[in-house]
Amino acid sequence: MLESDPTVRVFCERPGFAQFDGRRYLIDFHVRYADRQELLLLPDPVIVEDGNPRSVVDATAMTVRHVEHAELGASRIWIDNWQRMLPCLIATRGLVPASLFNSIERFVATSQSLLDIEREFSTGDPIVVRAALFGLLHTGRVTAPELRTEPLSWSTRFAAAEVRS
Repeated sequence: MLESDPTVRVFCERPGFAQFDGRRYLIDFHVRYADRQELLLLPDPVIVEDGNPRSVVDATAMTVRHVEHAELGASRIWIDNWQRMLPCLIATRGLVPASLFNSIERFVATSQSLLDIEREFSTGDPIVVRAALFGLLHTGRVTAPELRTEPLSWSTRFAAAEVRS
């Protein structure tokens, strides 16, 4: 979920411990968003009772958010889709020309399926086209709401994000 959120600037897994509610917890993630920071505890957090002094994160300096099982369950399809898209982004890092991003964004000014996008821009292996499209989705320039409820497929529709002033 963190890797797919365009408002997340940086995150660190298991940055340390935080003391609150009279207990010391192992923090799962320290997340810096565009407008805030927070500490995340996943379901069934690790509570440390051993009295061994370890680095403690100041939990009073930012929000501590407990992610519940239901929240993760509700996001399962979204997470699965991003697990399929992220390797494409990583494998092509630095290989997608800026002109392709811009061309695809213009093409999806009206909603288009993945198949139509690949047909329009692929000259061989569609991986670079997919990487450009998924990169646009990752940065918030393109949307695909059905990816939250349906598995990624050739019929998945993508559209340019509305420009907000």
